[in-house]
Amino acid sequence: RIVERLLAERAPRRVLELGTYCGYGTVLLAQGLPPGARLVTVQPDPRHAAVAEKVIRLAGFDERTVELVVGPSEEVIPRLREKHGLPQADFVFMDHWKRCYLRDLRLLESHRLLAAGATVLADNVLFPGAPHFLQYAKTCGRYRCRVHRASLEY
Repeated sequence: RIVERLLAERAPRRVLELGTYCGYGTVLLAQGLPPGARLVTVQPDPRHAAVAEKVIRLAGFDERTVELVVGPSEEVIPRLREKHGLPQADFVFMDHWKRCYLRDLRLLESHRLLAAGATVLADNVLFPGAPHFLQYAKTCGRYRCRVHRASLEY
């Protein structure tokens, strides 16, 4: 519901998801997008990506709406603009390896891939936890940080 609410409030046109896994969250994100919006989702494991691709396409989303990129986020992020046509993201959903959250946020910043006023939503920052990411987001001065507590996984 947190994701649904934020998508409805912000109506992002360009969305980046880091951590596709089986595609369930990707489909939920895509369903919440306004018409004409685009979602790029990144999954490092080709086996999970193959399953996710089927789930995404069975849900009715074509490659123009949802592009699944296979590869590690640290290699994909620097190529998002040139190779995947994502000049900037209005909304980023991080749900991959928690230890990579800070590194990937810094990569997005250094490649100027965050649009002005972009929303960055990171899952499970308290448990299992991404303490360095959370500390950075709270103290760097670039973000208004809010922690949403949720007790339900999936």
